[in-house]
Formats: sequence, C-alpha cells, structure tokens
Amino acid sequence: MTTVDATWVRPRLRAGIVLGPGQWRDGKLVHHVKDPETGWFYRIGPREHFLLSRMDGTRTLDDLAAEYATSYRRRLGPENWQQLFGMLHQRQLLDGATDPQALARLTATAAENATRTRRGPLSARFPLFDPERLFTRLLPAMSPLFSWWFVVPALLAVLAVAGYVVVCLPEMLAGVGRGGRPLAAVLAAVVITWAVVFLHECAHGLTCRHFGGRVTEIGVMWRFPMLAPYCKVDDIVLFTPRRRVATAFAGVFVSMLALVPFAVLHGWGPATGGLHDLAGAMLLFGTATAAINLVPFLRLDGYHMLGHALNLADLRGDSYRFYGRLLRQGAGAVRGYRPRDRAAYALYGLASAVFAVTVLTLLVRYWYDALHGWVGAGWAVTILVAEAVLVAALLARFTARRPTATTGTG
Repeated sequence: MTTVDATWVRPRLRAGIVLGPGQWRDGKLVHHVKDPETGWFYRIGPREHFLLSRMDGTRTLDDLAAEYATSYRRRLGPENWQQLFGMLHQRQLLDGATDPQALARLTATAAENATRTRRGPLSARFPLFDPERLFTRLLPAMSPLFSWWFVVPALLAVLAVAGYVVVCLPEMLAGVGRGGRPLAAVLAAVVITWAVVFLHECAHGLTCRHFGGRVTEIGVMWRFPMLAPYCKVDDIVLFTPRRRVATAFAGVFVSMLALVPFAVLHGWGPATGGLHDLAGAMLLFGTATAAINLVPFLRLDGYHMLGHALNLADLRGDSYRFYGRLLRQGAGAVRGYRPRDRAAYALYGLASAVFAVTVLTLLVRYWYDALHGWVGAGWAVTILVAEAVLVAALLARFTARRPTATTGTG
C-alpha cells in the first residue's frame, strides 16, 4: 500500500478488536492485539498501541498525529503512516476496509498454525470441546465465588489443609506405604484425582471468563510422561498483571479447596479402614501436586504466576537470552534492559540453573544406586552414559524439527 485510502481519514478498528496492556518481552514493551474473527493474536509496540487505541472513528489523521507528537515529541511522516496502514491492511484490522477473502485466509492460517503446534513427540494436545457456552451459563451462578467474602475464608481453609497435611505427614506416608489396597479403592482414587484435575482446569477457564476473556478449548494434553486435562485461556494476555496472576492461581486454589472434605474425613471420620486411607492418600498426593504446581522453575502454574506478577511475558526464555548476551558480549550487551528486569533475569536464571542441577544430580544418583544393585558399578555407569547420549540426541532432533511459527500470534 502506497497511499491512504479516503475511507481511512477517520480510521476505526473493526468491532471486536481487543488491545491488551503492555508486557515486557526480551527488554522491550509489547502489547497484544486480539482479532476474534480470525483467531489471531498480534504483538505490537507501545507506539503502535498508542495510535491503534485512539482509532475510534472520531479522530482524523491530523488529530492522531498531534496527540502522538505531544506524547512522543516527534511527528509522523508519510512513510510512518504508510507502514502503519500497511500493517493494518495486511491484518485486516480496519473497519470498512476489509476483504472477505483476506479474512478467510487469515482464519485458515490461524487454524492451521494451531493444529500444527498441537502435536509433537514430547507433547501434544487433543481438543475435546469448546466450553464457552457452558462457562457462560455457569458464571452468573458462580459470581459470588469471586468475591473477597468467599476467597479469603477459602484461602484460610486451604492453608489449614496444608498445615494439617504437614502435621499428619508421617501417618499419611505410612498409610500409603502399607499397600495392599483393594481394586475398588485404587479405581476410586484415580477417578477422584482426574475429577480434581478437571476442576483445576475449569477454574482457570471460569476465572478467565469472569475477567472478560474467552475460553476456546478444553481437552487432554500429553506432556511426557504425563497425560492430563487442559483448558486454553489465550485471552489471559489481554488482562492486567493482577488478573493474570489470579487466573493462573485459580487452578491450584480450587485443587486445594477440593481437599477440604478429605481433611474433614481424615480428621473426624473413622480412624481406620478404607475411607481413612483413601482420604489420607488424596490429601498427601493432592497437596504434593499443588506444591509441585507452584514451583516456579517448572512451566506450570507457579512459573506463570511469577512471570505475570513481574509482567514479563517469557521469563524463562528471556532469562536464557539475557545470560547468552551477557556471557558472549559482556555487561554492555544487557544495559538496555530495565534495572528491575536485569535483576529478575539474573536471579531467575541462576536459581533455575541451581534447581535443575540439584534435581538432575538427585535423579542420576538415585538411578545409579538402583542400577548398581542390579548390574554392578561398571554396567551402571555404561547404562547412564548411553541414556545421556540418547536423551541428548532426541532433544537435539526435537529442537531442530520444532516449528518456528507461533499459534495465533503475529
């Protein structure tokens, strides 16, 4: 595009286009733009966000240019407008200037990218249904659960459950270690665990819906070596940091809240028998799962909560890139980061490395001890080396074949 069309003299974004608040990614502030009609999420800079947020059909280009000059102390030239409107035309974001065929192509591309990134050797997603209508019907009845009158007492109950598990930990570990459980008890534990995990994912979705986002997908996710439900809440990037933290925390919160009946049963029910052992096992494994979920060095809820709280879009990846620049080019290469971001990346990267080395050392030591008892020291070392080479080769192959396109984000 080389000229600005006459219909864009007072530009207006298409109905439904949503602009998100700023997040820091690799030292730069970015904003997300959602196009619900095509399914695309785009990333733009703060200056583009400034202009797009004012494209409501009431301002002329001269009005926009004057406001921009006041805020940024520079005027936009013809090439700047051409670049901006070229982007808007390519993404079909302007009202009254859309091409149905171009919109159809964007929609098809977004769906193709989402399908391509769902499957992989170490992770895959299998969508089951769109929960939007279900959550829309449930939300009015459940809105009191989002008030502080419910959340504060519920948090106290969750803390009480965690404290009870700590106090009764030796007894619960002994109960789990006894074994010899009937098949019915094992099946009941499996069904209840999956129900709690499903509630965990629904909590993410309902919280996202409560804050005005759309939930597009619930399904089953394979992430080696686990199989578990998932809930897709892409609209979380359009929320404020506080709401993003709340959405990420909702799953663990509900998982722990679901353990309250088991704590009551374990503490005030029969002191022995199947129900007592089942309650103890649910409390033990449920609390352990919640604790693991909150570890910020695993890409689980705790990691996302920390990233949202710091308003850093890709905490782990940006920490790796931060250290890469620091080690290759020296301190001068990272002076462009904000001081708080430099501190966050440096501390997180260091703590993440210590955590990874510690866990890997413990795993290798445990596996070596087991192999040593089975096949002797020599064969134990040989097997460990062979496994390390195999894992490294698989990771290298997976990394080389990993798609570079992002799902619904441009």
